[in-house]
Amino acid sequence: MHIPDPFGVPGAPLETLQAMLAHLEGLGEVDGQLILITDRQDEQPRGRYAALLTVGEEALVTAPAFGPAYGPAGAQALADLTRWAQARGWPVRETVLPGSDFVRVLAEPEEAEVARLIAASNPSDPAIYTAPPKPARDEDEWE
Repeated sequence: MHIPDPFGVPGAPLETLQAMLAHLEGLGEVDGQLILITDRQDEQPRGRYAALLTVGEEALVTAPAFGPAYGPAGAQALADLTRWAQARGWPVRETVLPGSDFVRVLAEPEEAEVARLIAASNPSDPAIYTAPPKPARDEDEWE
Protein backbone atom coordinates (compact mmCIF):
# COMPACT_ATOMS: atom_id res chain seq x y z
CA MET A 1 0.00 0.00 0.00
CA HIS A 2 1.39 3.39 -0.97
CA ILE A 3 0.90 6.16 1.59
CA PRO A 4 1.97 9.65 0.46
CA ASP A 5 2.67 12.42 2.96
CA PRO A 6 -0.49 13.69 4.68
CA PHE A 7 -2.49 16.32 2.83
CA GLY A 8 -3.36 19.69 4.27
CA VAL A 9 -2.56 21.70 7.34
CA PRO A 10 -3.67 20.79 10.88
CA GLY A 11 -6.59 23.00 11.90
CA ALA A 12 -7.03 24.46 8.40
CA PRO A 13 -10.19 22.81 7.03
CA LEU A 14 -10.58 24.64 3.72
CA GLU A 15 -6.94 24.31 2.71
CA THR A 16 -6.93 20.63 3.67
CA LEU A 17 -10.14 19.89 1.77
CA GLN A 18 -8.86 21.69 -1.32
CA ALA A 19 -5.52 19.85 -1.25
CA MET A 20 -7.25 16.47 -0.97
CA LEU A 21 -9.84 17.15 -3.67
CA ALA A 22 -7.24 18.55 -6.06
CA HIS A 23 -5.27 15.31 -5.79
CA LEU A 24 -8.37 13.14 -6.18
CA GLU A 25 -9.62 15.02 -9.24
CA GLY A 26 -6.42 14.03 -11.00
CA LEU A 27 -7.23 10.35 -10.47
CA GLY A 28 -10.46 10.42 -12.49
CA GLU A 29 -13.31 8.02 -11.71
CA VAL A 30 -12.02 5.45 -9.23
CA ASP A 31 -13.53 3.31 -6.51
CA GLY A 32 -12.60 4.01 -2.94
CA GLN A 33 -13.84 4.59 0.56
CA LEU A 34 -13.80 7.44 3.03
CA ILE A 35 -12.77 6.63 6.58
CA LEU A 36 -13.15 9.44 9.06
CA ILE A 37 -10.72 9.29 11.96
CA THR A 38 -11.70 10.95 15.22
CA ASP A 39 -10.32 11.10 18.73
CA ARG A 40 -13.78 11.32 20.36
CA GLN A 41 -16.39 8.63 20.29
CA ASP A 42 -20.04 9.74 20.56
CA GLU A 43 -19.06 13.41 20.85
CA GLN A 44 -19.68 14.63 17.30
CA PRO A 45 -20.45 18.27 18.29
CA ARG A 46 -16.92 18.58 19.72
CA GLY A 47 -15.28 16.17 17.31
CA ARG A 48 -12.14 16.74 15.36
CA TYR A 49 -11.55 14.57 12.34
CA ALA A 50 -8.95 13.60 9.80
CA ALA A 51 -9.74 11.62 6.68
CA LEU A 52 -8.29 8.43 5.29
CA LEU A 53 -9.28 7.70 1.71
CA THR A 54 -8.40 4.39 0.18
CA VAL A 55 -8.12 4.51 -3.59
CA GLY A 56 -6.85 1.30 -5.15
CA GLU A 57 -3.45 0.58 -3.60
CA GLU A 58 -3.09 4.13 -2.30
CA ALA A 59 -4.11 5.39 1.14
CA LEU A 60 -4.50 9.16 1.36
CA VAL A 61 -4.41 10.69 4.83
CA THR A 62 -5.25 14.27 5.77
CA ALA A 63 -4.11 16.38 8.65
CA PRO A 64 -6.66 16.72 11.46
CA ALA A 65 -8.66 19.65 10.13
CA PHE A 66 -12.31 18.63 9.84
CA GLY A 67 -15.29 18.79 12.18
CA PRO A 68 -16.98 21.19 14.56
CA ALA A 69 -13.88 21.48 16.75
CA TYR A 70 -12.42 23.62 13.96
CA GLY A 71 -15.38 26.00 13.84
CA PRO A 72 -18.04 26.48 11.18
CA ALA A 73 -15.47 26.04 8.40
CA GLY A 74 -14.41 22.70 9.89
CA ALA A 75 -18.00 21.46 10.10
CA GLN A 76 -18.66 22.60 6.52
CA ALA A 77 -15.48 20.98 5.18
CA LEU A 78 -16.43 17.70 6.88
CA ALA A 79 -19.90 17.86 5.32
CA ASP A 80 -18.46 18.71 1.89
CA LEU A 81 -15.95 15.84 1.99
CA THR A 82 -18.68 13.41 3.06
CA ARG A 83 -21.01 14.57 0.28
CA TRP A 84 -18.17 14.30 -2.23
CA ALA A 85 -17.61 10.66 -1.23
CA GLN A 86 -21.35 9.91 -1.32
CA ALA A 87 -21.68 11.39 -4.81
CA ARG A 88 -19.12 8.82 -6.00
CA GLY A 89 -20.84 5.93 -4.25
CA TRP A 90 -18.00 5.50 -1.77
CA PRO A 91 -18.85 4.02 1.62
CA VAL A 92 -18.35 6.28 4.63
CA ARG A 93 -16.77 4.67 7.66
CA GLU A 94 -15.42 5.90 10.99
CA THR A 95 -12.72 4.81 13.37
CA VAL A 96 -11.60 6.18 16.72
CA LEU A 97 -7.95 6.77 17.47
CA PRO A 98 -6.97 7.46 21.09
CA GLY A 99 -6.16 11.11 21.70
CA SER A 100 -2.59 10.24 22.65
CA ASP A 101 -2.02 8.73 19.18
CA PHE A 102 -4.21 11.07 17.11
CA VAL A 103 -1.62 13.69 16.17
CA ARG A 104 1.36 11.30 16.03
CA VAL A 105 -0.22 8.77 13.68
CA LEU A 106 -1.70 11.41 11.39
CA ALA A 107 1.55 13.37 11.14
CA GLU A 108 3.59 10.39 9.91
CA PRO A 109 1.29 7.48 9.04
CA GLU A 110 3.00 4.13 8.68
CA GLU A 111 1.61 1.27 6.63
CA ALA A 112 0.91 -0.96 9.64
CA GLU A 113 -0.95 1.84 11.46
CA VAL A 114 -3.01 2.68 8.38
CA ALA A 115 -3.88 -1.00 7.95
CA ARG A 116 -5.07 -1.08 11.60
CA LEU A 117 -7.19 2.05 11.06
CA ILE A 118 -8.83 0.49 8.01
CA ALA A 119 -9.47 -2.80 9.84
CA ALA A 120 -10.90 -1.03 12.91
CA SER A 121 -13.27 1.20 10.92
CA ASN A 122 -17.02 0.69 11.06
CA PRO A 123 -19.78 1.69 8.65
CA SER A 124 -21.21 5.08 9.55
CA ASP A 125 -24.28 7.09 8.64
CA PRO A 126 -23.14 9.97 6.39
CA ALA A 127 -25.93 12.17 7.79
CA ILE A 128 -23.97 12.39 11.06
CA TYR A 129 -21.35 14.45 9.25
CA THR A 130 -23.55 16.44 6.88
CA ALA A 131 -26.18 17.67 9.37
CA PRO A 132 -25.40 20.94 11.19
CA PRO A 133 -23.94 20.24 14.63
CA LYS A 134 -26.31 20.61 17.54
CA PRO A 135 -25.28 23.15 20.16
CA ALA A 136 -23.89 21.67 23.35
CA ARG A 137 -26.28 21.71 26.29
CA ASP A 138 -25.47 23.53 29.48
CA GLU A 139 -25.49 21.45 32.64
CA ASP A 140 -28.29 23.68 33.96
CA GLU A 141 -30.63 22.57 31.17
CA TRP A 142 -30.75 19.07 32.62
CA GLU A 143 -32.13 20.20 35.96
